Order: sequence, then structure tokens, then C-alpha cells
Amino acid sequence: MRFGMIGRQGRIFMAERFKIAIVGSGPGGLSAAARAAERNISHVLLEAEPHLSNTIFLYQKGKYVMDEPAILPLRSPIPFEAGLRETILGKWDESTAKLKVNVRYQHEVSAIQRRADGIFELRCQNGRTVEAEAVVLGIGLQGNLRKLGVPGEDLPFVQYQLDDPEAYEGETIVVVGAGDAAIENAVALARQNNVIIINRKDEFARAKKGNEQAILKAIDDGVIECYYNSAPEKVEALSAGRKPGRMILNTSNGRAQILLDRVIARLGATAPRGFVEGCGVVFPSKDPASVPAISAQYESNV
Repeated sequence: MRFGMIGRQGRIFMAERFKIAIVGSGPGGLSAAARAAERNISHVLLEAEPHLSNTIFLYQKGKYVMDEPAILPLRSPIPFEAGLRETILGKWDESTAKLKVNVRYQHEVSAIQRRADGIFELRCQNGRTVEAEAVVLGIGLQGNLRKLGVPGEDLPFVQYQLDDPEAYEGETIVVVGAGDAAIENAVALARQNNVIIINRKDEFARAKKGNEQAILKAIDDGVIECYYNSAPEKVEALSAGRKPGRMILNTSNGRAQILLDRVIARLGATAPRGFVEGCGVVFPSKDPASVPAISAQYESNV
């Protein structure tokens, strides 16, 4: 069913109506869309990027993606098991095509509103509008990467993503973070670079066991240098010298300086709470870590 809507620049788009609109094509959103396709339910999967599952797509090349929890009942025909990033994405693309999942790429949803008649209107950045009787939000966190939070956090040599560790060679690279992403980046880069990792605490408690063992071995072997109980104070660009920048650290022994070619900060992400609240969804508290108030069936108040 289609309804005329006036979009940007006065263009008229036809608003399509579906039983279910799914926002985001990560594992959750993709599974919901695949289940709908399998059951011949009218649906649309709205993805902001030109490919599926942007979080996994942005994992470093050759990353081994773990399947945790190991025992997870699956309710969709999309396979989910541990494997290389490229293998998993390939299987998901293949399954999506085979099931004829109705995917709309480059449809970033900017607003969701429920009308008086109970129908949801989903407005996209490209001017398109979709209508649905129900909405599944599967947007994840990776669109809201946490930055360093210090002066210099947006300098050209400071990045918050690593696509291919093999693209860098012979550099001094400072990795900030102590989670799995930071560890995996640091270990992969250390094969052909001088790597320094900054840990705000005195251990790698948040990492998976295998990653913790890998980083501790690299540190013990002198392959990677680690600053424990340390945090960046600022990052500065240098106009002269062999290195383009430096980081000033606050450490347990005072301030320290690191001359560097590149900073890779892997500090996790923050929930897109503003967007979700803008859709009318209620949160139980003001705690930034809180999740929306939902029923036993994972339904919100809207």
C-alpha cells in the first residue's frame, strides 16, 4: 500500500506501508527481518549504510567473531556461529538474498512517530517515509563511538576505527582502551609497528580470556608497551620533527609524553538514548547505562 508524501525539495515520495518495519541490520534486526520473510509477513528492513551489519562490517580485516553465549536458541533462519568477519558477512548476505528479505539500504531513520490511528511513521534522512503497524529497533551502539574527551581528540591522526591492520607499517601507534577491540587492534598492529597501549586501570578485566592472555603475553615479551593506571590529558600536533603528534599522559608516576604517528582509541560507545527518547520510548532512570523500560515480550511503552 502506498501513500503520497512530500519530501525534500518538493519531491513527492510514496509512503509504503508494512506490517513490520525493522530499523538496523545487525544480528537482532537481521534476524527479525529474516523471520518475517520466512513467514511471509509484510516487512521492510531499514539500514543506514550501503551494506548489512555495519558493526561487524567495521571490524578489522580477518577478525575472528565469537558467538557468545555459546548456547543461544535461534528463532530465525539466519546462521550465527563463530567465524571470520568475512565469512559471517558473506553468509548473511547469501541468506538475506535467498530469503528475499526486503532491505532498503542508505535509509537512515531520523524520526519515528506514532499517529493517532496507531500507525508508525518512520522518516528517513533521504526524504523517504515508511509506515508500519509495528517497529523493531535494532540500531545498536556503534554509531555513537565514545571519543577521548580531551583536547586534540579530532586531530587527523586520531581515529576511532581500524579497518585493516596491515595498512600500517613502521609507525608508532598508541592504542587507548582495555577491551577486546583495543587488544585485538594492538596485537594485530604490533606485527609491523611499535605499539603502546594505554589502560586506565591495572588489568584487562573487561576482555575475553583469550584476548587477555594475548595482550599480557605481548607485554611480557616486550612486543607491546603498556601504560597501566594512565589516561590521556591531551593530544597535540607537532609542526616539526619525525612524528606528527604527541600524547601527554597522566600516569601513576606523573605526566609522560609519547611521540607518535597515530592514535587509535577504542573506548566503546554510548547508547543513542536521545533518538530513542525522541521516539517516545520511556527509560526507567536517568542513568546513561539504563535501557528502555520494556515488557516481558520486549515491547516498549509506545
